[in-house]
Amino acid sequence: MQSSISQVGLVQENIELAKSYGILHTQVEKLGNAGRHIYVNGTPAVNFGSCSYLGFETDPRLVAAAHEALDNFGVHFSSSRSYASLDMYQEAEALLAKIFNKPVIVTPSTTIGHMALLPLIIEPNDVLILDQQVHSSVAFSVQQVSIDPKNIERIRHNRLEYLENRIKKMAAANRKVWYFADSVYSMYGDVAPLQELVELLNRHENFHLYLDDAHGMSWAGENGAGYVLQHIQHHPRITLTTSLGKGFGTSGGAIICEDEEQKNFILNCGGTLIFSGPLQPANLAAVIASAKIHLTPEITVRQQRLQERIRHFQNKATALELPLISDGNTPLFYIATGTKTVGCEVISKLLQSGAGYTGIASYPSVPATNSGIRILVNHHHELEDIDRLLDELTPLLHHHLQEEKIDMKRVYKAFGKTFQPA
Repeated sequence: MQSSISQVGLVQENIELAKSYGILHTQVEKLGNAGRHIYVNGTPAVNFGSCSYLGFETDPRLVAAAHEALDNFGVHFSSSRSYASLDMYQEAEALLAKIFNKPVIVTPSTTIGHMALLPLIIEPNDVLILDQQVHSSVAFSVQQVSIDPKNIERIRHNRLEYLENRIKKMAAANRKVWYFADSVYSMYGDVAPLQELVELLNRHENFHLYLDDAHGMSWAGENGAGYVLQHIQHHPRITLTTSLGKGFGTSGGAIICEDEEQKNFILNCGGTLIFSGPLQPANLAAVIASAKIHLTPEITVRQQRLQERIRHFQNKATALELPLISDGNTPLFYIATGTKTVGCEVISKLLQSGAGYTGIASYPSVPATNSGIRILVNHHHELEDIDRLLDELTPLLHHHLQEEKIDMKRVYKAFGKTFQPA
């Protein structure tokens, strides 16, 4: 109990520190330039904190669809889906099935989707192994499964050798081993070794893989089906979930089912689908509008525009010798700052100047020694936005590192990396 209280105290301390700098729990007053800017304290700043990677959240077609649904159904249809649901669910799921080439269940959120699904697929004797960096929505949902806590463990990030050893050991006892991972990790922006994981699946019949593709949706894959399906094919022992609230530009989550029989089973027996409320009508209509765009060539154009911005950010940050922690070719970038205080100082000044609203990452989102600045690149950004952000960020970071007497070698060492100046 004391340990738990101590951890909560550290979380509270970190949050209050960031709040004192005006960079957490910020109040956004309005958007500008169709989502490119946000206004905080009356000042516009380029928004580098949005997970809407393809800029669909302000698309006029989604907005118009949402308005029409509001006129037809009001702001909320207050009924459990098990009793009655809007027919828009059927249209949304049919369109998503075309994107994924599998039956799909739309859920009110990714967390609710995990909580509906996991108790139905996990058996009491299974072993559950969570990647150290797997999203908190997955980790939280795993804790709700009726299973001996001794059968749940975490392993260091992307350590597949250890994972395979555990798979082999459990095979002798005829036990299934589940590995829970993100396709694109939400803090550092690095990726799961998908090809190697498929090789493990092919070598071990008792191995099962649960992938959350929330941060890979839309900006990657054919028809925006996501990062996972861009790199590997459907596999009968891969369970795939994703988010409709990031690159897809709307809200909610999605469970990609193996077949119609599994879809029906989950809808009938998933606890949070029985007892939770539905997506609001406007959100459902926006899902349909976004899905229709995903099924046109426009999705490729948007993906290519984002890739240009990803490459530009990567090249610029590398030229400036910024301590990027990942080069996973994703729209999530993480710049190490040595301490949370350095991160707060830099982020606060970037926000005040209008160069960019970015995010602080510290415990519990990352280990206490791995604080950094989380920067999200999206479709709204112009290349000059990226240039200005990084040109202002670089001297600020060096200045505050010097004030804290932290050299770049120490910053890299905290992440197990070696500093190699140009």
